[in-house]
Amino acid sequence: MPQKTIEPFAAIKSARSISKGQEDPGFKPVQDFLQRFGYLRARTFRANQLDDATAEALTRYQQFHGLAPSGAFDEKTRQQMTTHRCGVPDLAASGLRFSTRCSWPNPSLTFAFEDGTADTAGECQAVRKAFNTWAAAAPLTFTEVAIAEHPDVVVDWRPANDPDHSMVGGVLAHADFPPSCSVITNTLPKPVHFDHSEHQWVNGAVSNGFDIETVALHELGHILGLQHSDVAGSVMFPSVASNFTKRVLTADDLGGIRDLYPASLLTPGTYFIRQKSTNRFLDAHEIAGKDFRLVTRPAQNNDTQRWELAPVGAVYLIRQKSSGRFLDAHDSAANDFRLVTREAQSNATQRWVVMPVGDGSFTIRQLSNFRFADAHEIAGEDFRLVTRPAQNNDTQRWLLGDLGAHTFTVRQKSNGRFVDAHEIAANDFSVVTRDSQNNDTQRWIFGQVGTVYTMRQKSNGRFVDAHEIAANDFSLVTRPAQSNDTQRWVIMQAGDGSFSIQQLSNGRFVDAYAAQANDFSVVTRPPQSNDSQRWLVDKL
Repeated sequence: MPQKTIEPFAAIKSARSISKGQEDPGFKPVQDFLQRFGYLRARTFRANQLDDATAEALTRYQQFHGLAPSGAFDEKTRQQMTTHRCGVPDLAASGLRFSTRCSWPNPSLTFAFEDGTADTAGECQAVRKAFNTWAAAAPLTFTEVAIAEHPDVVVDWRPANDPDHSMVGGVLAHADFPPSCSVITNTLPKPVHFDHSEHQWVNGAVSNGFDIETVALHELGHILGLQHSDVAGSVMFPSVASNFTKRVLTADDLGGIRDLYPASLLTPGTYFIRQKSTNRFLDAHEIAGKDFRLVTRPAQNNDTQRWELAPVGAVYLIRQKSSGRFLDAHDSAANDFRLVTREAQSNATQRWVVMPVGDGSFTIRQLSNFRFADAHEIAGEDFRLVTRPAQNNDTQRWLLGDLGAHTFTVRQKSNGRFVDAHEIAANDFSVVTRDSQNNDTQRWIFGQVGTVYTMRQKSNGRFVDAHEIAANDFSLVTRPAQSNDTQRWVIMQAGDGSFSIQQLSNGRFVDAYAAQANDFSVVTRPPQSNDSQRWLVDKL
């Protein structure tokens, strides 16, 4: 194997050890390193002198890497600095830990490969394995697309003098953070770039070589929003050795990614459900004289406070594979409630409730208003998709063709035409139906972000339902099975470990009184965006 791996940060290796107040003409590369990786701010220090600012920067570097925080440039600090590492800074420009850590607004990302490496075969498969490792750790999905299909992330091997972020001198690779806290580019796609000039890439532990999957796993952590960790041995630690593999996430890595992307889907089973604002448990009266009303109570550890959740549908973000744009819809008659594609907006207009009808087809409803996807069936209307109130016919039933990797074709049952979309602003990116074209404009990526459940009280098997009129205060009750949308509940992650619960029939949110005068009754209300409408769900 030809060896091209360089000695990392070689100028630092020859720098003399010095203490605070001392100067040395060979010390500037140490200061350059500290500045490059976020420990030392420009124009705050004297070149070649270990002054106060540089000593403080060295102390921060030593603390981050588990070294004795002396503030001096000593042999152990030199050894740590001259290891191969990631190009992303450890600290923000202020010298503080990144406060800009953030997550993607959608959990379903696309990626593509540009150029690979001639160093070894199987480089793309190694990166795919790294994607799969993160997908197994958090509610994330990754779909590979062609480079021309507007991916969120592009993986490439680049020269060390990469114009978007230099890797010269010992940097193995670099990536960027999600769009709202990017540090390298303000546009998509976000880069995962491996240095192809100064490092040898391999699969596995090979002398003088760097394991692709190990480095990819680290860089994808940045893509998802994780900064560097000061926990030695973690995937997100800044440096890595040659002849080494690290392909399993540690507790530190798992804690970080699950903090950014809390579990959004609940598995079928039995749960305690608590109101976040009061910490009181969901319970229900079991007599007709109390109308079987739901209430909140202190913990009683019995089956009246145990609730069986069974999935009956799902909530998705749906994006066109060819453009990467998300399914959305106008919400006004002036625009005929037309379906369109838009950039990610992280709101309910881009979330769609998909429910089986029972004949192999599905209804698709916009979560923001619960209107049904439908479509014109004449050329004069360009076969445009729209939302409409429920009509219970085949224009509102859709056949999903599973292509694998969360990707589907969508056909209108009434005519068999395929959902497609214009890809130019002149047509408002309108969604339409077309005859089969067998291309990616007719392929749609579904990323699940919520689930529709029935909820049964374990003590009696009755289903959670709710009055839908003000005269009954929209109270939640239990009823025998009715198999309709008043007994179906949309449960979505609220972003803080809690969940919102909406009645599918009307979109109102589950809430509860916090006063005994109202018997702590549980009701539905319009959205209020507070903790009385957030629920903590604990599986037994």
